[in-house]
Amino acid sequence: MGIVHRYPWTTDSNEIMTAIRALIDGQFPVSLHKESGPALASRLVALHTHRHTPYLLLARPPALNDTYQVQDLLFKLSGLPILGFSCPLTRSSDALLATLLPTTLFSVELRHGQRLAAMPGAKATFFVRGRALVNICQMEDISLGGVKLLGLPTHTIGIKDRIGPCTLSLVGEEALVGREVTINAAAVVRVEQQGQQQRLGLKFDLQENEEQQLRGQLDFLSQIK
Repeated sequence: MGIVHRYPWTTDSNEIMTAIRALIDGQFPVSLHKESGPALASRLVALHTHRHTPYLLLARPPALNDTYQVQDLLFKLSGLPILGFSCPLTRSSDALLATLLPTTLFSVELRHGQRLAAMPGAKATFFVRGRALVNICQMEDISLGGVKLLGLPTHTIGIKDRIGPCTLSLVGEEALVGREVTINAAAVVRVEQQGQQQRLGLKFDLQENEEQQLRGQLDFLSQIK
């Protein structure tokens, strides 16, 4: 899966350190993305300071030959979309790689299945975690990875807001047979003002049964378009 879009996520040093510590302490996998070729699996080993400059130490993937090709490091923590940071490598050995501690995290949209234009009348009904009002927006397109919405939410929505539950009505109210899927967890990864309306990008955090249901509905939509 290649990176389709990246969006600013945070420059807050506390948030960045919280994510880095979680990756190191939990030994979560990360992926190194190069100029070309497949991503390579790695993990963060330690946070190291040299001459008052903080560095991250990473396990070197055996298949990595040219360290100068590495551009980005991506990772996934529970409850968050896929995040990443620019990862130019400053040192390397047979076992370890070093990069500067990032000052910015971005979220990414990966190519995750076919993206389909929504049918007329298709909409998403959802709640923002911690807020009681329901939001209803029109769907513009959808894939297994997420959905693009356009509408006038009942309150201000920002990047990093957590969504759930979100009911996707994929065929509009006039369809003879309803096609609905409920996603219990998603994150806002894109917000754009479009006149009086907002265009939102939601990234799904799918459970296995939700992915199966959504995949089935998208297969249906792809056949009738």
